[in-house]
Amino acid sequence: RTAALPPLNLPADDAPHGARMEWWYYNGILDAKDGQRYAFHAAVFVADALIRHTVMHVALTDLKTGKRFASQSRTGGVPGKGGANGFDFRQDGWQVRGSGAAHAVRADFDGVSISLALSDPHQPVAHRAADSATPGLLDFGKSGISYYYSRPRIAAEGEIAVNGRPVQVTGDVWFDHQWGDFDVLTFGWNWFALHLADGSDVMLYELFDTEGRSILTAGTLSNGARGTSVPLRPGEIQLTPVNRWTSPATKTSYPIEWRIKLPTGEFNVKPFFADGEFDASSTTANVYWEGAVKVTGSSEGEGFLELSGHERLKPAR
Repeated sequence: RTAALPPLNLPADDAPHGARMEWWYYNGILDAKDGQRYAFHAAVFVADALIRHTVMHVALTDLKTGKRFASQSRTGGVPGKGGANGFDFRQDGWQVRGSGAAHAVRADFDGVSISLALSDPHQPVAHRAADSATPGLLDFGKSGISYYYSRPRIAAEGEIAVNGRPVQVTGDVWFDHQWGDFDVLTFGWNWFALHLADGSDVMLYELFDTEGRSILTAGTLSNGARGTSVPLRPGEIQLTPVNRWTSPATKTSYPIEWRIKLPTGEFNVKPFFADGEFDASSTTANVYWEGAVKVTGSSEGEGFLELSGHERLKPAR
């Protein structure tokens, strides 16, 4: 089905598309000169349902103390401007902007300020199925079709302030842009975005239905410095949950520790902190787990894990 759709076209496809669902997403681990470390994720969702609306989510975690700050907002329409080759969302003291290799993320909330300038020295990664010749398109079967590309290692620099104490930070940030006619209420996912010490980047996802049955497992191995990108077949990926955490607030059980086997090696993924739940029931009518992780095994590294749809599982997965 993907062969019948227009191919990915960048930078034009950085801009909003008016799709049923679309999001622009960032995560990263940021280092300060004083040794302080922070993990953050920020996302803009535009949904074209009964009413077109825009949602923004942001969270910041102090990786020394585990203290977490989170905020969200929702508004009708699409605030901001972006032009023909980019996006520029502005709302309630937030800005998420990007076009080509240059991006910016700013957010002010609850005594926290994030201000990052991002520049990508590498080409974007257009994800595809291993048996598809159409880069940037994924077929989710009954759940729909999605365009999907990433910039796995955008160089970031800027400032983070907590309770009025600003620190300069740098780090590598992962950017995703995804859109299409897919219905996020018909499936959930376990998603991995990993930076390995050897310079390679790993994107993996497992989709499952509301009964917990696996729909699709896929991923991409890439290396920006080498300009390589290789899609993985489902049989080349083994994802095994090894430990769970249950939210005391929502009682949702999340598989937060994993063992991963790929053609390139075996890896263990463990979160910095167990509590990564983001309660978005007031903006996107769901809850999810999102947090920074450590990678050990065939190669060391760090990254992010996202667990979505687990609150809807029957029985609990």
